[in-house]
Amino acid sequence: MKLSCIKFLLLFIPAFCFSMLLHAQEKQSSPIALSLKQAQEYALENNTSAKNSLIDLELAKKKIWETLSIGLPQITAKANYQHLFKVPELSLGGTTYLATDLAPGTVITASDIINENVYMGFRAGQPIQLGVKDNLVFDFTLSQLIFSGEYLVGVQASKVYYLLSDQAKTKTDLDIRESVANTYSLALVLEQSRNTLAQSLNNVNSTLEEMQAMYEQGFIENTDVDQMELNSLNLTNSLNSMQRQVEATRDLLKFQMGMPYENTIVLTDSLESITGEVTIETLVANQFNVSQNINYQMMETQEKLSTYSLKREKSTYLPTLAAIYQHTEKVNQPEFDFAPKDLIALSLNFPLFTSGQRNSKVQQRKLELEKVVNNKANVASGLQLEYETAMNELTTAWEAWLNNQKNIELTQRIYDKTLIKYKEGISSSLDLTNAQNQYLTALGNYYNANYTLITAKNKLDKLTNNL
Repeated sequence: MKLSCIKFLLLFIPAFCFSMLLHAQEKQSSPIALSLKQAQEYALENNTSAKNSLIDLELAKKKIWETLSIGLPQITAKANYQHLFKVPELSLGGTTYLATDLAPGTVITASDIINENVYMGFRAGQPIQLGVKDNLVFDFTLSQLIFSGEYLVGVQASKVYYLLSDQAKTKTDLDIRESVANTYSLALVLEQSRNTLAQSLNNVNSTLEEMQAMYEQGFIENTDVDQMELNSLNLTNSLNSMQRQVEATRDLLKFQMGMPYENTIVLTDSLESITGEVTIETLVANQFNVSQNINYQMMETQEKLSTYSLKREKSTYLPTLAAIYQHTEKVNQPEFDFAPKDLIALSLNFPLFTSGQRNSKVQQRKLELEKVVNNKANVASGLQLEYETAMNELTTAWEAWLNNQKNIELTQRIYDKTLIKYKEGISSSLDLTNAQNQYLTALGNYYNANYTLITAKNKLDKLTNNL
């Protein structure tokens, strides 16, 4: 019975592990359907830059608390061990009281004077120790900042620094959304190009079979068959190259999303649906507001930080006031110890003269602020120019997209008519090849026009902070 159980386990455990491994592989290789919006949201959670921007935002929060804690009560404890090689002593001398204490006529000897020489209860020749040889001293200090101009400005500046970190995160998110949208659209363009090439290759191969049959019957020359076979080989090479480009673009999209390369993704949005979202009339009618651009907003925040930096340098002219409470405990208490155990103090630090150092720092901060103001104006001007350029690019892309749509219809009709004429013996194989190449070129131009139109819109949306 035991042997049969062991055999069963020996057979069952490997089979179970193998089935679990197959299940895990099937689960891992199951395709992940993603729309463009889902791909962008996935990237905002898993992209490395997006994760780091969240960390920077959390660091900014910690920086605010770090600055605030400077003005909160501070408690410190300190322990000092002291060893005195020679303890200082104090000898007070002595005064005798025997003359008044003894009865008249009593004889006083020299030894009586030495033995009875006293002062306040201490015998002459026995000095007082003013410390202990070994001691352990504990100090507990409570300090509270009452007023500091630098502290007040620092608290305000730390909040502005958090705002700058938050804006940097917004800028990172916009960059990620744009890059994912562009790569997603490029993948769709390449996939449609691949499908078109595959369909064209099937048509060419079908035509090639018909031509080979016609050649065997003596209706056409061998040159026509060779020409069509050459077209088939060229399309095969183009299709293989396009397939590799599709795979590389998908890997790029996974990288931008922060997704493992071994995952399989399915793009659910179509190129037409994304292109259909482009409404050129609405985009052209909108007016550009530079204050809505994240780059300009960051420059405004940088200007605030420079302003607070100038205020901080100016605040160094003000005094700093702090309150201190200190408690001291000694393990071995000396016989005479005039140091108090508890004390309260106020510390006022008023810088009077620094040989122009503070004034030099203030002037530096003023010049830095002036540079930031100049840069902000330059950014505003550059963004306005960039918007005008983006609008021109979008308009051009829109017109090219419309024209290429018409070109596809024309080249398709030309190819179909040429194919009919060729089968009727009116057109040559060269005419058919030229018509086919013309149609494929029109398709390629159309797909490129789609991608150009989408990227132009994404660029404009990023400028207006609407991506």
